[in-house]
Amino acid sequence: MNHDRDTLPESLRFRLRALRRDEEPPADLWPGIAARLQPRAAAAPAPRRVAWSGGAALAAALALALGAVLWLQPGSRSEAPAPLAEADRPALAARHGGLVQAEAEYMAREYDAALRELGTRPVPPALTPVLEDLDRNAALIRDALRQTGSPRLLEQLRRTYDRRIELMRRAYI
Repeated sequence: MNHDRDTLPESLRFRLRALRRDEEPPADLWPGIAARLQPRAAAAPAPRRVAWSGGAALAAALALALGAVLWLQPGSRSEAPAPLAEADRPALAARHGGLVQAEAEYMAREYDAALRELGTRPVPPALTPVLEDLDRNAALIRDALRQTGSPRLLEQLRRTYDRRIELMRRAYI
């Protein structure tokens, strides 16, 4: 709705104009504010600046230049690690996969304990298919973990367990 001069009654326009009053502040407030800030500024010590003497600045510059020269020399930086020999790969994978599998077992025990803590109350029928689907997904992830030992799958298993527990908590509240 557009409220211009033509749509407002003249009596209303005059009353609105009478409400407007421009007033100046009774006094300039800034001198009082500045006076109150002055003692605080004087009480706070100014931050100290460290003055570099000519010798200290020169020594720092030389140390920086020497470090740059040494870093740029060929062979001074550590090279990328050598690739694993084919014979070492299965042992490393077994150790790595063993750690991931141990973490998955620990996570499963924690998950079972959380489910026991929630109790054995009946689950709402609408939630049953969702919980069964999450259980199927967890079983598939566990099988894939046994085969690959992938840490990414371990994270997916954790998220799946967390979702199921959260749904159970919401159902019981």
